[in-house]
Amino acid sequence: MKKHIYLLFLLLSTLAYAQQITISGHIVDATGEALIGATVMEKGTANGTVSDYNGNYELTVASSSSTLLITYTGYASTEIALEGQSRVDVTMIESAEELSEIVVSGFTGVVGRARKRTESIQKIPESVTALNSDGIEKAGINNVADFAELVPNMKLSESQAVGVNFLVVRGIPQIRNADAPVAFVVDGVTIPDPALLNQEVFDLALIEAVKGPQGALYGKNAIGGAINIYSKEPTNDSKNNIQLGAGNGGFYSGQLVSSGALSEDKAYYRVSAKYQNFDGLLTNDFLDQKVDYSQDLNLRGQVILTPSSKVKATATLQYMNTDAGATYYSISPASIGTGGLLEPIDPNPNNENSTIYQDQIGNSDMENLFGSLNLQFNLGKSKLQSITSYNKVDRNTIGDLDFTEEPFDGFVNFFGLDQGEFNNTASFNQELRLSNTNKSAKLDWSLGGFYQNVERDFYQSDLTLSPDWAVTDYTVTFNTIAFFGFLDYKLTDLLTASIGLRYDIDDFEQEDRLPVLFGEPEPIINERGDNVLQPKLSLSYQASENVLAYANYGRGYRAGGFNPQITDLYNLDYEKELSDNYEIGIKTSSWGNRFLLNGSIFYSKFSNRQQFAIEPEFFIPGNFNYEQSTIVGFEIDSKTRVSKYLDILFSYGFVDSKIDVGGFTGGDNGMASDLNEFNGNITSFVPRSNFNLGLASSFDVSEKASLDLNVNLNGTGKIYWSDFNEEGSYSDGYQLLDARATLNLDKFSISLWGKNITNQKYYLELDTFGFGWIGRPATIGLTVGADF
Repeated sequence: MKKHIYLLFLLLSTLAYAQQITISGHIVDATGEALIGATVMEKGTANGTVSDYNGNYELTVASSSSTLLITYTGYASTEIALEGQSRVDVTMIESAEELSEIVVSGFTGVVGRARKRTESIQKIPESVTALNSDGIEKAGINNVADFAELVPNMKLSESQAVGVNFLVVRGIPQIRNADAPVAFVVDGVTIPDPALLNQEVFDLALIEAVKGPQGALYGKNAIGGAINIYSKEPTNDSKNNIQLGAGNGGFYSGQLVSSGALSEDKAYYRVSAKYQNFDGLLTNDFLDQKVDYSQDLNLRGQVILTPSSKVKATATLQYMNTDAGATYYSISPASIGTGGLLEPIDPNPNNENSTIYQDQIGNSDMENLFGSLNLQFNLGKSKLQSITSYNKVDRNTIGDLDFTEEPFDGFVNFFGLDQGEFNNTASFNQELRLSNTNKSAKLDWSLGGFYQNVERDFYQSDLTLSPDWAVTDYTVTFNTIAFFGFLDYKLTDLLTASIGLRYDIDDFEQEDRLPVLFGEPEPIINERGDNVLQPKLSLSYQASENVLAYANYGRGYRAGGFNPQITDLYNLDYEKELSDNYEIGIKTSSWGNRFLLNGSIFYSKFSNRQQFAIEPEFFIPGNFNYEQSTIVGFEIDSKTRVSKYLDILFSYGFVDSKIDVGGFTGGDNGMASDLNEFNGNITSFVPRSNFNLGLASSFDVSEKASLDLNVNLNGTGKIYWSDFNEEGSYSDGYQLLDARATLNLDKFSISLWGKNITNQKYYLELDTFGFGWIGRPATIGLTVGADF
């Protein structure tokens, strides 16, 4: 009897579980545009979700007879009885009140993937800045550096050559030829090569920055946060768009996007291509040639298969090729005719105190091939995801070594004039992730494992003396195995606790071929390993529907590595960088969501903070560690919808990043250089503050035409270019003004845009040796687009 009762109970449980079904679909407005952040609820329950940055949603409901309730600010609510359907696409209609000139709706569609799931930005207990596709287009975002200008306490610049990026986030600087202080994620795939950080971006659904250590979710190197980029996904609707542009400096561009269904509700495609040319605006005054030229080609293809409501496969392939000017550092006019002896350069440039004056025109190129396969399996109350990817980057640079019109006597006899650099990276990633889909439960969770193999070749030489005369020649192989888990638990209806853990097992091997050049019979093999636990703890309190307060603790980890050789400035290897970060923040919305104000205060304690340096005698690059450093800062981010036709956007960030204990570095015993002379000094290359003030307006000019206007003033604060902090080693703050106006005519658009329209002169990099990297002058242009 007991056996029969048990079997009956098992049968009933199985039937009850089997009745659960997963519903998916696409939410659009009457014009077919995706609605982002629409709320989808199972009527009569607390089970719900929001549509993502492509307007897609997925929700597991109790049975096939459930009813969906879809709501979106400014649109009439929609109820849909499932009646056995597993896919429900929704077209929402604007409410009568929204069509009135009097009613002003609040901000909508602000969602992100900071915690690897779609959530409203205002509900995420992290400091997050995100733009959806509409915001990206209106702001004229062409690369991550453009986006970083809108993010408090973040700055990204490129100098020396294509792919040599320098990212600073919350006072943590990037180090040259090594890892960035953030995880860079494209369509869910972690990209390990920092050379791709500032690639040209287009056809995007979302770009997002989340700050503070994110190692528990994103792994090693996310010591300062993560940058997420998600491409637009295809749907059943056939869509095609072409854009052509032209501007000053010989700029012209072309872009084509096509997407649609290969088989309705089963298979979709999206292909895109973009090419742009820029002849340059900065002149080499010695050779009378433009030096900041560039050509970019980007091709991308995506196929999505949904053979059933429980299976989704996404395959992506991308090819990118960039050719650009390189090594066009400016010098002081006082350095001309000195035989290569550089005089100090004014840290605040103008046309009189800074000139590009070289006898060589530098060139760099970068080629990238990226492919990924994302498989998702809905298991009812959970989802299994597998992400496999391969990424290859080849980067080459040649250019002037002394940045002047003539060699430095004695120095040229050892090195010559031209420098060459070859940096190639190949990586393979595999991630498995199991996550909860029961959104009505008190407990939300995910767990998984990750494997990564990276092989990086790095070669630097003097090309004048001999292509075989190297100062750097090695291959580093990284192998990472990681296990992770993350969960949210609702302690009460208002209080939620979150915990994340990730354990990274990293092994590094360096094959150093440089000793062979100096007579050794074979390369030297150096090995090291790091095992690091990265915890993340968070407590969030929903004080009211419109106020969220949170407190976070997170540990950050940036992997160590190897240098080309031992010098007085650094050891053979440099240690892993660790941080303990504490943050409190608040997110508020008021005035019917017309005013959003988010803010946070943070404190970080670092051990072995990594720093880049160049050994001056033989011009050898490398990295060393400061024993202890501290960062304190705050940031605010606000949006105000003053009227139906005017939004005011403002953000501000401030950091105090200091060296507490320098320690010692370099030489055979690691004690050749005393770094304690920097104790108490401000970290170099870190802006003390930044801000962005934006005005945005959209309104109809006729029944078939509308106008979008955007103006952004972004400012960068004082930057010390040397850890000595001496007089003349810092630049004062500067401001850049950008503007964009777009006229939309049914299926056509015309945009007039300008960047740095006041032609502000500024440095993106400056070295106390006596040379600096000048930012791009004023650019203006026109872009026309058409849908067909």
